[in-house]
Amino acid sequence: MFRNMEYVYCVYKERSFSKAAEKLHIAQPSLSAMIRKEEEQAGAPIFERKTRPVSLTPFGIEFIRGIEQIYELENHLHDMADELRTLQSGIVSIGGSNLSSDYIVPERIAAFKTKYPNVTLRASEASTIQCKQMLDAGDLDLVITNRPLDTESYERIVCYRENLLLAVPSHFAVNEGLRNYQLTQAERGEMIFLLPEERCAPLEYFYDTPFILLHDGNYLRLCCERMFEENHFQPRLVMEMDRSMVAYNFARYGLGAAFISNVLVEHQPDDGSLVFYKPRSRHAVRDAYICYKKGRFVTSAMRGFIEMMVRK
Repeated sequence: MFRNMEYVYCVYKERSFSKAAEKLHIAQPSLSAMIRKEEEQAGAPIFERKTRPVSLTPFGIEFIRGIEQIYELENHLHDMADELRTLQSGIVSIGGSNLSSDYIVPERIAAFKTKYPNVTLRASEASTIQCKQMLDAGDLDLVITNRPLDTESYERIVCYRENLLLAVPSHFAVNEGLRNYQLTQAERGEMIFLLPEERCAPLEYFYDTPFILLHDGNYLRLCCERMFEENHFQPRLVMEMDRSMVAYNFARYGLGAAFISNVLVEHQPDDGSLVFYKPRSRHAVRDAYICYKKGRFVTSAMRGFIEMMVRK
């Protein structure tokens, strides 16, 4: 049923088989045969052929009403698709471990909402492992992470690059002999990637410094351990934290040195409580990715947010 509804509807609008055939650019006998086949499949006549002009049977009235409802639904879906294509509506759910403290991500979220105010943006702050689980369960559309997820299961796109800094309480004695390595506030931003190797501090100088690290399983902790292995020493661990900014704040209170992304601190006011160094290590440079499950449908809202995140 409704397989030939455009032909049925044209006959209804034209009130004539011959006029409908002319408008549809088909022969009248062919049109009559298609209408007859539709009536046979429906099990009742649609048109009263003895009247002039052609009129509808009681069943035909309901049949036409059904066709008009189908057309209305099709128009609604076309309008919805057009809205989504132009990002006039939609929902995108994102997750990450430092959404609120990372300067770049909140700035891009704000820009996205300004450009697409009618798109609903849902943000969840959790560890990368938790975000990955939510991504797998379909609770998140996108995850922003420094941990390189498996490319066989996930699509990942580089958003930006960051450099890990070593933040050392300014009153620690180790700073006295390392002034040539200390970073200015300007050097903690994009300039960090332009510094020559001789401005990068070897971590072996900090072998006796107390450290505040993140818990095992965190990707930042793994990067730190690789840097310590490069320099052939085990750090003096005084505290373990769940989040980078918490470790950073305890470092500001003088409890130990902490590793922190330059992206997280480049816009923080400098109160003089910390001295910053760029570690001499290939593990200090990391990419941030925006990831989604491979093979899933990418909505217009997702695509718009991805484009906003990867812009320079």
